[in-house]
Amino acid sequence: MKFFLPTLGLFSLALFGVARAQDDGQLAAPPEEVITDFGIEEFISVPKYTLSLGIRSLSGAKASFSGRGFVSSFQPSGDITTPGLVRIYHDGNVLPDTNPFSFTIQNADGTTVTYTSPPTPAGFTNTWSFLDSKQIRGDGNLDFHSYAADLVDPGLRQKNPDTGYGMELVVARDMGNLGRKMEWKLLFGASLADIKSHTTDTLAATITTITDTYVANLNGQPGLPTSPPYTAPSFVQKPQVDANGFPLYDASGNQIINYVETTILLGDHPLSRTTTMAPGTVHNVWDLRGAFFTFRLGPSISYLITDRLRFTLSAGAAFVYAGTDYVITQTYQPETADALVSTVENDEGKFLAGYYVDATLQFDFTERAGIYAGLVYQDTGSYTQTAELDDVFTGSHASYKAQVDLSSLSGFRMGMVFKF
Repeated sequence: MKFFLPTLGLFSLALFGVARAQDDGQLAAPPEEVITDFGIEEFISVPKYTLSLGIRSLSGAKASFSGRGFVSSFQPSGDITTPGLVRIYHDGNVLPDTNPFSFTIQNADGTTVTYTSPPTPAGFTNTWSFLDSKQIRGDGNLDFHSYAADLVDPGLRQKNPDTGYGMELVVARDMGNLGRKMEWKLLFGASLADIKSHTTDTLAATITTITDTYVANLNGQPGLPTSPPYTAPSFVQKPQVDANGFPLYDASGNQIINYVETTILLGDHPLSRTTTMAPGTVHNVWDLRGAFFTFRLGPSISYLITDRLRFTLSAGAAFVYAGTDYVITQTYQPETADALVSTVENDEGKFLAGYYVDATLQFDFTERAGIYAGLVYQDTGSYTQTAELDDVFTGSHASYKAQVDLSSLSGFRMGMVFKF
């Protein structure tokens, strides 16, 4: 239909010219003119570019973990004879005495009452705390502990992660034919895939335990609390009653509450100190997460199997930018109180170079659209990432390494293809 009207117009003009010549008495017909150019090239556009958009799956970056770490609690001063120092432990603390200790309570009727504890005897403190009933000794005194775990197992842990999925975009330029059924193109592709690797293990460690023993002064209390945590100074609320045991109320109708001191006193410096070293274990968790971008550049050769089905083989250079977050969590459960947890972390970005090979089948629904599916392989080498931590309590140094291997990655690709 595009060419019918122009052709019909030319044909009508030719007939009109012949009729006009006959009317003018011209006996000789004009020479025949063969029309060979209908302007078809102005309407036909041959696609030169191919756009592929789909998903890309790779076997996943392989990861191996090594190195050794250190985890510790607060470490007390080496001076155990000077009274009144601030001494922080994993399962409590012993602080300078607050003498005298007082606080003010505002009653419901607006009046205030100030409570003041009696003076602390020499050699004791009324400001301290402990967390675990295991700290109570058989002789009635209290033990406070500090811990340090030095990992002695630097062995290699390997983890092959699950298949990673991502997106890919490929643009190809038609460069010409290689015979009747073959053609070659130059392509540029970009894809994104994730990196996930997670493993755990229990490692051997040397545990150093510092135990400071303190004298307890019950200060009129029946005994040490058997259900800690306990913090001194300590007061308990006690409703006020009359001689018959009935509650007393203020002018506003609120029950009157008294505060009774229950503070137990503690020696203001350790009675003794013991340091032990023994084998133990630390639970480690290695976690590597991130993603890598792949940029591919190279030629491709396709063979036309049928009018709609073709096989394409491509190979060339591959460039990778990988970004990963490496986190190691070390956990040691001591004999008293909560677990000690230390985290080592590092962020890393690396550029790598290598090569790729793709083999693809493409089926065209129309001259400009189709689908594709195929196999992929790429090798872009590996890199090492290091996470380090200087322990603030002991000054020890922890160092962990992760080797991220992006070589010998294989998988599949599939998606839609458009020609323009």
